[in-house]
Amino acid sequence: MCTTVNVETRHAKIVSGFKSAHRRARRKRRLPKIASVRKILSLMRQVCKICGNESENRQHMAKEMGFGLRETFEYLECGACGCVQLVQIPEEMARYYPPEYYSFQKHGRLKTFVRHKWSAFGLGRRSALGAFFSTLFAPNGSTQAIRRAGISNGARILDIGCGSGRLLLDLAYLGFTNLTGADPFIRQDLVYDNGVKVFKRPLLEMPGQFDLIMLHHSYEHMDRPAEAMVQVKRLLSPGGQIIIRIPVASSYAWREYGVNWVNLDAPRHFFLHTFRSIEILAGQAGLQVFQVVHEGNDEQFWASEQFARDIPSNDPRSLGASPIKRILHWPRIKAYKARAAELNRTGQGDLVCFHLRRAS
Repeated sequence: MCTTVNVETRHAKIVSGFKSAHRRARRKRRLPKIASVRKILSLMRQVCKICGNESENRQHMAKEMGFGLRETFEYLECGACGCVQLVQIPEEMARYYPPEYYSFQKHGRLKTFVRHKWSAFGLGRRSALGAFFSTLFAPNGSTQAIRRAGISNGARILDIGCGSGRLLLDLAYLGFTNLTGADPFIRQDLVYDNGVKVFKRPLLEMPGQFDLIMLHHSYEHMDRPAEAMVQVKRLLSPGGQIIIRIPVASSYAWREYGVNWVNLDAPRHFFLHTFRSIEILAGQAGLQVFQVVHEGNDEQFWASEQFARDIPSNDPRSLGASPIKRILHWPRIKAYKARAAELNRTGQGDLVCFHLRRAS
């Protein structure tokens, strides 16, 4: 098994070889053949950034369909660990996170009320409204994962990549008291009246130790997953737990829909991991996965099928355009929910929650 250092070394050798060939060609007053340059660049693209594998890797071209930009991006699917990874990260990623991006949206009183009921239900606090919202949308995977962790209300909780701290605010409402967030892309540090603190810091600069560290659909956005895993372990208290919730390529949805899979989400998702790639990264950091829960929902079907018909997520025709749309198409949504539940039961759901701890 190759480490990250091996991959970087391999890249350095390829680049060094290219420069040497270029210098020799210049001495002969001619440049390398275009075909040779393409071959070198192709070799660089074909190396898996997780395990270093070079053989039987596949290239895929995926469109940005979340906001209908339809720009095309190249992904590599590793022939060994199966991880699907963005080959070239765009220089200006900010343009793919417009104000309409879901984690930037502000919630008024009604949405906050709905969110509180939905979150409480996932934490085990039953109510008719909580059950209704969990059925209409999907179970709240965030609070369900926290419930499985079995922590106390006073546990030190860190939410990485939390945006403005919406989940932390929900947890404060539900009685948790020691809540911290970190996100390098917010405008400034945020300190709320209820004690929630969200810092504008990269993971590398976060101090302290925490009993529960959460990455709810943020790990797939990180360009250095191996380094991130090491930093998460650094922040983990003895006996603490880590929750990583991500879309996975080891799923029916990726096999069925390929580049039209909604949770590929090009180019915002840099890595679509598999069980194998997570095991590799966790092992390198001195961590181990001790529980896996599948959380796939109906969106993997209808949204992926819409992408195949060139209907982006923000299109008025999309089933995700409003809750009213979901209600009007409920028989179809209900059938998709049943299919998603079956995939989750058989370990093929496209969204997965990994529970990790220090390796024994």
